[in-house]
Amino acid sequence: MLSDFLIDVPVWLALVGWFVGSFARGRSMQDSGGMWETVYRYAWLFGSLMIALHVLASYGVAHGWSHAAAIEAIADESERVTGIRAGWGVYVNFAFATVWIGYSVAMVIRRRRWPGVDQAVFWFTAAIVVSATIVFETGAVRWLSVAGFIGLIISYFWRRKLCD
Repeated sequence: MLSDFLIDVPVWLALVGWFVGSFARGRSMQDSGGMWETVYRYAWLFGSLMIALHVLASYGVAHGWSHAAAIEAIADESERVTGIRAGWGVYVNFAFATVWIGYSVAMVIRRRRWPGVDQAVFWFTAAIVVSATIVFETGAVRWLSVAGFIGLIISYFWRRKLCD
């Protein structure tokens, strides 16, 4: 169905952008200013723009531009998965999209990142991606995300071993 396509494809592409950017981020730690840094910035920009498209499509197609309907849908999903009715999750989604887009745009415009801010944004977005894909999702999205995070962890320890 077209509505599913408009909502799902952008979020899948956003995940690809987040994971590609995160792997490149790790590689760029040893090579700041090089190719991996550029891949990181642009993959995250792409992913963040896709999450904005996903939010817009969700609001327009799934919720008919009704904020109350979006809160209700998030509350239902939260209750289904965790047993806790939490409509405020919609604001967490807004914060996630805003932080990710803002930082990605700033990195591309300034052609640099800010180490302390970069760490905070990475861990904040990682927590949301884990929650959205591993806690709330099922099937292929869940298992591909688990594999992606395992890959990030392995690459982190591999990089540390090579650098020590």
